[in-house]
Amino acid sequence: MYQPPISCNKCLPINFVEAMSYGEQNDQRLRCRENGERSVSMRSWINLRVTVLLLLWTLPVLLYVVIGMVALYQTGWLFLIGWSLPLMWLAAWLVGKLWKPRRQQFAVEGVPLQAPQFWTPQDVAAIEIVEAYRGETENVDRDTITNPQRYFNDAQSLAARLAEHYHVGQGRSALHPVTIVEIFAVIHLAIEDLEQWVLQNVPASDVATIGHLNRIPRIIRALDAAQSVVYFASAIFNPSRLLTYPLWRQSGRVGVEIQNELIGGFYQRYLRQVGYYLIEMYSGRLRAGSRVYREQFGEMVTAVHAAGGRIDTFSELQDAKITIAVMGQVKAGKSSLINQLIGDEIAATGVLPETRAVQRYEYHVPNCDTAMTLLDTPGYDEADVTKQQRREVTTAAELADIVLLVMAANVSARAADVQMMRELKMHYQAHPHLKPPKILAVLTHIDLLRPVREWSPPYDWRNPHELKEESIAAAVEYVGELFGDQIAGYACVHTGGDAAERQAVVDEVVPVLLDHLPQGKSAAVLKAFYRILSKQRLQHLTGQVLRLAKSAARL
Repeated sequence: MYQPPISCNKCLPINFVEAMSYGEQNDQRLRCRENGERSVSMRSWINLRVTVLLLLWTLPVLLYVVIGMVALYQTGWLFLIGWSLPLMWLAAWLVGKLWKPRRQQFAVEGVPLQAPQFWTPQDVAAIEIVEAYRGETENVDRDTITNPQRYFNDAQSLAARLAEHYHVGQGRSALHPVTIVEIFAVIHLAIEDLEQWVLQNVPASDVATIGHLNRIPRIIRALDAAQSVVYFASAIFNPSRLLTYPLWRQSGRVGVEIQNELIGGFYQRYLRQVGYYLIEMYSGRLRAGSRVYREQFGEMVTAVHAAGGRIDTFSELQDAKITIAVMGQVKAGKSSLINQLIGDEIAATGVLPETRAVQRYEYHVPNCDTAMTLLDTPGYDEADVTKQQRREVTTAAELADIVLLVMAANVSARAADVQMMRELKMHYQAHPHLKPPKILAVLTHIDLLRPVREWSPPYDWRNPHELKEESIAAAVEYVGELFGDQIAGYACVHTGGDAAERQAVVDEVVPVLLDHLPQGKSAAVLKAFYRILSKQRLQHLTGQVLRLAKSAARL
């Protein structure tokens, strides 16, 4: 009976084999057999070559070990060395047992996330969520550090928690409120930061490949097996060492713990970077993409992460003009304070565009290059104050980066001030992406406090010893009881008319202003950044529509 020859599917497809004649199939079978024999011989040659190379590399090492042990045995040192090693292992085991590693989120690069100065109170509160998640995250080790799914799952879980913080009660998914550009920006910025860190801190990171990383667990296990072989080989000359084998194994785990702690520190840094940029994403500062964000906040971000979350100044980030709103009731001394600060040589630059009554002045703080704008607002407790005037005062306060709340120290009526502060607080609660201004209380008319007839400045009201100083300190305490931590600083002045009184006002107000200038500048930069985003949004949309129309026309 005719039997068709066995075909080789590696050489030709089956339909071609069936169409071939018996002779052609027979020739094909012989060629396949030759190829198979050739591949087998090639694999044998490769295996033989690898075996020979390994022997050439390992035989000298084994030879040195054997010769060294024989020499130590002949000199009598082998017994001493054989017992010194178990003692070292015992010490390592005890140190590893008693000296516990730090919690993972604080190990190596696991420095807690700190807020830069331009973050809002809502952003600062989100830090607790990131840190809590870092503390709850399951530890990574040398076997799981190369699993990409682990990175993705943890980033997604952290994003879900932050989404709940920024969008409370909306019942949306973690990525529902954000744009595609913002998602890509988070990925780009976090990976870029980690790339720079790895290049600077991980040896041979620009040479090692993913294949090398995947082989790390196998290499470590091979080294562990080799150490065991060497240990048992050395026990040939000193059999008593076999009794210390369990202790030797326990001491070897200390090295594994150190490796896992270093790996865990790297992963904690990854979570910190991702958490940082997720906060930036949900705050809306990544809407224009990673490039615009780097241009605006790149120096600050680099300083925050390079210094472990600490930065002392915001002044070199960007030249931003700070707006200072001078607010207060009628006859509280606002205009007199402005005249004392800017002097007679500086004139008003115009009316604030958003209002009809708020005067705007250019102001330069002594010994400071930062340009400022003073807004002189109308009083808000007059009987004839209209709703329009109150809206103008509120608008000026919303635009301000620092607020000077001027209050007459000899007047206890503060209901209008409390109402204005309440409206300002409600505005920033409705706009959590903005940074609230620092509010500084300036108490005027301190010359009218008890004893009224006494006036011999200067007065050290911060460390009161005289009756006048105690009266001033009591006025400050009363304001503090009304407003609490809403007031960031205090200054007490008498806005007289002569040069000496003017200098006294400057000496009292300017230091308090300078202390809070970095926070004011951060608020100014943040507001300017959002204004740029609003202007660019329409331009970007117009450009996208035009490019889409051109593409459609070409098609």
